[in-house]
Amino acid sequence: MLENIIYILIALVVLMFMITVHELGHYIAGRVLGFKINEFSIGMGPKIFSKPLKNGQIFSLRWLPLGGFCAFEGEDEENPNPQAFNNQKPWKRLIVLFSGAFMNFISAVVIVVIAFSCFGDYLPYIQTVYPKENIEQTAENSLQQGDTILSINGKDVLLSVDLTKMISNAGNTADVLVLRNGEKVMLSGVEKGKYTVTDEQGNTAEYFGWGVGIAYGGTERTRFSFGEALGRCLPYCFRTAGYVLETLGGLVTGLIGLDQIGGPITTIDITSQVARSGFANILMLITLISVNLAVFNLLPIPALDGSKMVFVIIEWIRGKPVNRKVESYIHFIGLLLLFGFVILIDLLKLFG
Repeated sequence: MLENIIYILIALVVLMFMITVHELGHYIAGRVLGFKINEFSIGMGPKIFSKPLKNGQIFSLRWLPLGGFCAFEGEDEENPNPQAFNNQKPWKRLIVLFSGAFMNFISAVVIVVIAFSCFGDYLPYIQTVYPKENIEQTAENSLQQGDTILSINGKDVLLSVDLTKMISNAGNTADVLVLRNGEKVMLSGVEKGKYTVTDEQGNTAEYFGWGVGIAYGGTERTRFSFGEALGRCLPYCFRTAGYVLETLGGLVTGLIGLDQIGGPITTIDITSQVARSGFANILMLITLISVNLAVFNLLPIPALDGSKMVFVIIEWIRGKPVNRKVESYIHFIGLLLLFGFVILIDLLKLFG
């Protein structure tokens, strides 16, 4: 029981770290651009600790470790103070609203560099090689058991979920960079051919392709030098962001069910499980959730930064704002619906 509590606390710390990074993005941008900030809070709910600062701001810690905020003067109302949020120029407000997601993304990039250079990454590797018809394999074009696939036709394998599609799109021949016995080997002109797979029940099936069985994850990480990690970090984070958008799109179109995503309780549960598997896996999970937060917060959903940015752009185009009370009601209703949605997701997972 004590061990479970410790890992749950670690999960909460991880989530609070990412939320604090997000709010810190808003805070830094606001300070630089001259916005009046009333309070920076880590957590939600009643205050545990509160300290007024010399600049008039308040720093606080609150009981509920599932949120936080950077409270700007006049953010949701009309306010005569020239430093109030809604009195600032639209381009300044857009920068402040965007900076939370931007800070999440930058933190993900930094963490990926640390994770890849210190611990490496799990990449797909060849678990089985099947005999192929009409293919004369040579040392120059043969995939071998244990090879880790690094790139196909010069395109890095960033996420394991992309590998099947990359192989199918590779054409009849492809140049494949693999890691073999700790050394990089370029296989020129890897050919596709017909091959037969027999399962444990003796059933056979014929396919056309490379004729290999791919394993994902495994026990060994592929390590990268600092330079390689630096060159890989941005493409990796952008591809992760793309995967998040694809997942959200799948939810809208019905290709992905609600049972395949989770709310805050599920996130804490998964994070606590990952924490048991070591610091390296925690870093990669932080990266995934940070990118997730960045992408999700920029969606034009009421109460999120993306929606607030839409209202600012509308004001910029019209030359006058949408009624502040109307906008406030829209964000409030959106927040209630958002909370209801994530709670519903967790309830479906718990009792579904």
